[in-house]
Amino acid sequence: MASLLDLKKFIAEKKMVNIAMLLQTFHTSKEETVAILELLEQKGRIKKCLATPACATRCFKCSSEIFTSYQWIEVTP
Repeated sequence: MASLLDLKKFIAEKKMVNIAMLLQTFHTSKEETVAILELLEQKGRIKKCLATPACATRCFKCSSEIFTSYQWIEVTP
């Protein structure tokens, strides 16, 4: 189980992550990871970034998670 603090530190260090990277690093469930990401997003610590697929077919067979990244937001005091 990944803690909120562990995920927060990891994202702050990497600056940009995706769910697959977090799941592989912390060996957590997708639901647990998404819940923590949503909390960090609500607190204004991260921003969800949606990329468009590079392929030209737009068949929608790829999971939207592949194109979703989370960017760390630097907080100024």
